Amino acid sequence: MHTSKATIQGYSDIAVVDKKHQIIVEVKTFGEGQEQQTLKSILDGIRDRYKGIRGSGDILANKVIVTADTGFSSEDNNGYLKAQGINAHIPDNQFHSRDPKFSG
Repeated sequence: MHTSKATIQGYSDIAVVDKKHQIIVEVKTFGEGQEQQTLKSILDGIRDRYKGIRGSGDILANKVIVTADTGFSSEDNNGYLKAQGINAHIPDNQFHSRDPKFSG
């Protein structure tokens, strides 16, 4: 796994949690330092898991709010979310530089 510090042997995990029921609904393990490239596959996994449940349709389209940390922020991800109609809140990587609380 390549990181900003070095190359290490290891993996990272992402867990998606249903806020209302406090259960893990999807997990992904990956072997890269950055997590940006995993957003689409984790959301596709959620769609697949809930496909076929009576009345669910597309579980992500205009029904849930996806929140993620800045590690998922990228123009590609923002474009994908918009094209898919997924309501998401992901702060961009530069939000600290614009917020006066983080100056100095």
